[in-house]
Amino acid sequence: MKCLLIYFTGTFNTRYVSQLLKKKFENVGCGVDLYEINPLQTEQLDFSGYDLIGLGYPIYGFAAPYAFLKFVRAQHFPKGAKCFIYKNSGETKHANDASSIYVLHKLHRDRVDVRNEYHFVMPYNIHFRFEDELIREMFMMNDKLMDVLVYEVMNNIPNLRRYKLWPRFVTAVVSKPQYIGGDVNSFLYKVDESKCVNCDLCVKRCPTQNIYRDENGKLKFHHHCLMCMRCSFYCPTDAFYIGFLDQWGWKVNGGYDFQKIERLELEHPVITDKTEGFFHCYIETYKKINQRYNELFCKKEEEKKTGEKR
Repeated sequence: MKCLLIYFTGTFNTRYVSQLLKKKFENVGCGVDLYEINPLQTEQLDFSGYDLIGLGYPIYGFAAPYAFLKFVRAQHFPKGAKCFIYKNSGETKHANDASSIYVLHKLHRDRVDVRNEYHFVMPYNIHFRFEDELIREMFMMNDKLMDVLVYEVMNNIPNLRRYKLWPRFVTAVVSKPQYIGGDVNSFLYKVDESKCVNCDLCVKRCPTQNIYRDENGKLKFHHHCLMCMRCSFYCPTDAFYIGFLDQWGWKVNGGYDFQKIERLELEHPVITDKTEGFFHCYIETYKKINQRYNELFCKKEEEKKTGEKR
C-alpha cells in the first residue's frame, strides 16, 4: 500500500505528528509520502498511485486553519478515495469535536470514503507553557493512539461518528472570526528593537511572508497573518508584541525540546483521576486511548499467550 499524508503546520507540532505517523505506517509495510502545505501555493496534487490519504492539521479556535481548509477545497480528490483525518491541539474538550466539519463537507462532495478521525494532544504555543513531564505523558498516549490509527485504518475499521449539535455550533460560530483574526490582530504587532538581534528567523519562517523589513531595515507586518505563532514562539529574544494575545497574557515564547522530552523517565503519572482544572479533560481522553489500545493489542496478546500454553 501507499499513503500520502497532507498536512499544515504552524509551530511544527503537526509536522512532528506526521513524521511519527509515517514511521508507524512504514513499520507495517505501507509506504508513505509527506506533503506539507504552503499557504502561498495551492497546487493540484496528483493522487494516482496512493491507496490512502491522510489529512492533518492543528486546531485553531475549535476549527481547522483556513490555510488548510483552503488547500483541501482546491483539491480534486478521486471518487471513492480512502481517507482519514488526524488533528492535534493542546486541549481535548468536546468543543473541538466538530473542528473537521468543513473539511468533511468537501470530502463528502467529492465522494471520498472518509471513515476515521483522530485527535492527538500536543503542547500549546499559546495561552501558557506546558511542563516537560506532561508533554512526555502526551507522547506516550500519542504513541498508543498512532498504533490504534494505523491498525484501524489498515483494517478498514471505522471510528467516525456524527458530531453533536453544540460542537457543530461552536465551530460554526468561532471559525469565521478565526479566519480574519490574524489579519486584524496584525495591525497591533510590534517588535522591540532593543531585544531584536536581527537574526531574521521570523522573516524566513513566516508561512505567508507576512513579516518583512522596510527600506530602513525595520521589521514590519503585512496583514495576511494566520496567527500560527511561529514568529513569536521561536523568537530567540522574545522581541515580539503580538497584539491582543500579548494583552491577554496568552503569549508563549521558546520552542519545546522534543528530543530531550522523549528521553524523560516518568516516576509517576501526571494525569490522574484526581486531576482538576484545565487538564481535567485529559482524564477521559487518556482512558479512551488506553481502553481502545488494550482492546486491539493487549487482549489479543494475552489470548495468544494463553493459546500457546494450551
